[in-house]
Amino acid sequence: MKNIIILALSLFAFSASAQNHTIQWEQGVYYKTVKKWGSALGKVDRQIGAVDSTTYFRKQLGGKDKLHAVRHRDSIIWVPASTDLQKPFTMLIWFHGHWGYDENRTFVDRTLKQIVPKVRNGKNLVLVLPEMPWTVHGTTPTKRNSLIWTKPGQFLAYVEHAKSVLREHNLNFKLGQIDYRIVGHSAGGSTIKRLGITGDLCKLNPSMVVWSDSSYGRWLPNAWNGCLKKTNIQVKVYVHKGGPPWRVTTAFLKELGPKPDNLTLFVKSKGWSHKKIGDNIVELSGVLEE
Repeated sequence: MKNIIILALSLFAFSASAQNHTIQWEQGVYYKTVKKWGSALGKVDRQIGAVDSTTYFRKQLGGKDKLHAVRHRDSIIWVPASTDLQKPFTMLIWFHGHWGYDENRTFVDRTLKQIVPKVRNGKNLVLVLPEMPWTVHGTTPTKRNSLIWTKPGQFLAYVEHAKSVLREHNLNFKLGQIDYRIVGHSAGGSTIKRLGITGDLCKLNPSMVVWSDSSYGRWLPNAWNGCLKKTNIQVKVYVHKGGPPWRVTTAFLKELGPKPDNLTLFVKSKGWSHKKIGDNIVELSGVLEE
């Protein structure tokens, strides 16, 4: 049996919040990450008004990593209290960028501040947030791009593991229909590339894949030619004009010729930056809309 630690709190340990959050973590996860997540929940409570929730920290399936602080990457599964897992729900899987999995960059600005308002407006969802090899908690915060789930079936097994956690949360009742949606910000695009090559991305068949200023180098062409071009998955690519993703993506679209119906490039110009796109990608892309 797994050693599980449960912390039910109103976040007074982390903030002055009065919201109720339960944080459950498996023995062996990086406790500093648990504390950062708890602090992030408190910040969002105060800044925008949050929602009650349960968070599961699990050692990432296949996440052994000798370059990580505890030699194993983690995974966060966040379930708002309002989410009904027996009804159709959205599973948003988020691939973070360089120096990610930290309190402010990934937890507050990139995920919670963007997603909590959608929950407050009635969106039925869960957030799955895997730690990438370029985590801030490792020795390669800007390296090892795409070196995760490198073999067919590995990512699908990871998603099944996340679903098993949700079944436990749901008292083992049958889960409702899942609408998978994926966001990759910055280096997170290299994960989309890898999953396009292995084919796991298309076997999962998300309704939408969003590149958040993340189509560097040949990442988008590799994913597209790997399996995406054979599907009807909506692929949305957001870039800021003048940046490397803009240059290589516009070149790739010219290379493709007639634009595919399910591949759309959105160019943000004056006033937009790499960071601003990442901090607003949920609203920009409509990834949590119907």
